[in-house]
Amino acid sequence: MVSQGSPTGPGPNARWDSGWRRLPFPAVYRRTGSGPARPGGAVARLPGGVRVAHRGCRWMDVLCAGMYRACSTWQYEVIAHLVEHHGGGRRLGYLTGAQYAALIRGDAGHGSLAPGTAWRVLKSHEGDRCFARALAEGRAVAVYAHRDVRDVVFSLMHKRGLTFEQLLRQGMLHQILANDRFWTRQPGVLIQRYDDLLADPVGGVLGLARHLGIALTDGEAAAIAAAYSLESNKARTEALRRRLEQAGLDLNEAGNTQICDATTLLHWNHVRNGGSGSWLTQSTPAQRAILDRLCARWLSARSYPLRPAGAESGPLVEAPIGWRDALRLQLDRAIGLLNYRVRALSQQFPRLARRAKRLLGIPTDRPAGATVWSDTRPAGVG
Repeated sequence: MVSQGSPTGPGPNARWDSGWRRLPFPAVYRRTGSGPARPGGAVARLPGGVRVAHRGCRWMDVLCAGMYRACSTWQYEVIAHLVEHHGGGRRLGYLTGAQYAALIRGDAGHGSLAPGTAWRVLKSHEGDRCFARALAEGRAVAVYAHRDVRDVVFSLMHKRGLTFEQLLRQGMLHQILANDRFWTRQPGVLIQRYDDLLADPVGGVLGLARHLGIALTDGEAAAIAAAYSLESNKARTEALRRRLEQAGLDLNEAGNTQICDATTLLHWNHVRNGGSGSWLTQSTPAQRAILDRLCARWLSARSYPLRPAGAESGPLVEAPIGWRDALRLQLDRAIGLLNYRVRALSQQFPRLARRAKRLLGIPTDRPAGATVWSDTRPAGVG
């Protein structure tokens, strides 16, 4: 697990907060005493271990922005537990960049210079300027988790009921790598590795707590890890599946694959039996060739082996690829890149995108995401 560094002295990232002195970024707030967190009982931990008390302290937002299918929901569950039990915080669910920007505008409209008066935790995946701005200004902290991208691809295929070619055409491989570039370049982001979290969930909990400046009692990290273990989350997803079936939903329909629980954000099909490296036995030679072309540099930079441990040695693409298959996959790759770039431009210039769609007669759909399910009725889209 790696925590990226950030500026250690006053400079362009320093900020002002109402009733506070000028602070260099990042300012991490820690609860003092055994009682509930309160504005007068917080301190800012400055570079070098200096602690400065502040009156009217406002806590920060926590952005859980891990890679798809890489324990990002587990991070959200654990951090939500931590902020609810240690800081009187609350969970916001899944928010897109546009939704978070609207939230911040609402904060400003109420005269708030920092979001909220307690910890708030949200989950997201795609990067956005409003997230970068909140991190740079010290109004938020972020956590990120990554996993072998090839396993991510086949896990997404299973969860969303898509073929490799469909996922490729959607631009999801390009989006996954773009998300990774965005979040790993932000200041002060805690980066955790999927395999490390599976092997040592207690250590993962401790790392998240340290990142938030929360001191845990003896045995608390182990209790939290057990509460959100793989077995516990399997039971939660199974309970959600039964609720949906009792409500009469056809879970074989593609539109129902994204239904999740309102509190945990776990989907009914969230947990899958497929260990690290399972992509190798599930992929074709042509698919492995595409993955190697798109992901080899990323895998090497993060010390992921090109071939899983225990696999036979030899070239990754061990069988010749017919020219028709090669041509079709290259076309899918080009379409995926185009779709990703169009989507990125739409997110960067949403008003212009909406106007262009109206002129071209293209429906302006609301952002796609998970359908939140509560009390046997869908409660919105995140």
